[in-house]
Amino acid sequence: MRSVSWLAGLVLLYGTAVLAADAPPIVAIDSATPTDELPVKPGVYVGQTITFADTHDHDGETVARIGVWEADVSKTKLIDYPFTEYVLMISGHLVITNDDGTMQEFRAGDTFVMPKGWTGIWDIQERMKKQMVQIGDPNAKPTGEPVTD
Repeated sequence: MRSVSWLAGLVLLYGTAVLAADAPPIVAIDSATPTDELPVKPGVYVGQTITFADTHDHDGETVARIGVWEADVSKTKLIDYPFTEYVLMISGHLVITNDDGTMQEFRAGDTFVMPKGWTGIWDIQERMKKQMVQIGDPNAKPTGEPVTD
């Protein structure tokens, strides 16, 4: 008779078991989470709140940050984006123009990934809010310059 539970299977597979008391809790990312204003663009609201950070690498540096970000209508050329970022659009309208000139539009419910090193234009056409997962250096800051038409 074969009666190995999934936990016993994990113990057999990995040699140790993590007790429930030692395991981190689930963290809910609420779309309604308010953002803290960032002093980025005078006269244009940009805000961010990090709700979870994973610090389980060997150097003690964050390798993943999860949170919400929002901004008013604006147009910015981002240069050499410093981390890979998964985005879930909560609200608003965003048009991205890649460096090769191709354009993509995103609205509430859409998802996309910005790869590390990406360069192009973010055109926020309607105040937007996003949930995000950033993977990379926690101290990196995106570099950009305003675009005027």
